[in-house]
Amino acid sequence: MCLMDVLSDAVTTMRTGRPHSNRNRLRAPWGQRFPPTDGAGFHIVLSGSCWLLPTGAEPLRLAAGDIVLLPREPGHSLADDPDSPLVEFRVGDGDRDDAPGSGDGAVTELLCGAYVLDRSRPHPLLADLPDVIHLPAHVGRHPRLRAAVDLLGAELAEPRAGAGASVSALLDLLLLYMLRAWFDERAAASPAGWPAALADPPVSAALHAMHSEPSGRDGPQLARGPGSRARSSRSGSPRSSGDRR
Repeated sequence: MCLMDVLSDAVTTMRTGRPHSNRNRLRAPWGQRFPPTDGAGFHIVLSGSCWLLPTGAEPLRLAAGDIVLLPREPGHSLADDPDSPLVEFRVGDGDRDDAPGSGDGAVTELLCGAYVLDRSRPHPLLADLPDVIHLPAHVGRHPRLRAAVDLLGAELAEPRAGAGASVSALLDLLLLYMLRAWFDERAAASPAGWPAALADPPVSAALHAMHSEPSGRDGPQLARGPGSRARSSRSGSPRSSGDRR
């Protein structure tokens, strides 16, 4: 059983509504503040560079090709420089002559989007994600993720018949690929936790089987913890799977 099966379960459980995305071309100086939401957001730097300013965390410089996913949204900002003034982000700002990013400085092109998540149906796989997932650009890494980014960027740059359906489908695919890329990188860096467990076929199969079973009196088995079924295959839950290595 592959990671994608359990990951699909997690995303399907929490994803709701219709995702949206836009492509922006900004000239320095600029700074945009994004309010807190119940969903998740992402930013992809297509060209140029910028700074992510997370709430309560250190600024993070993003270069061309970098991808950042914000699984929970306590609010954040983007700017060409950490010291640039910030204005509230508004949909349609790019259509105004005085919109943020209409200066005469360096150009940054961004692909941004957001997903609606049902927080009343938490899934432990997604609940354990960090507030900021940064996927730096590396040549040859995550080719499927990069292909999805290229397709989404092209659809937004030149909308054609069926773009509404294709953009929505590509956004769903992009979310899965971003999460898959992060789990793959974490599994390679550390032999413990959810990433390592999901990269282990027997444990991943046990987790998928647990989540597929009907709920009992105490709710879905995966919500109670993956230990019982996983132990029958590997004698360990995701959080202890690294102890065997």
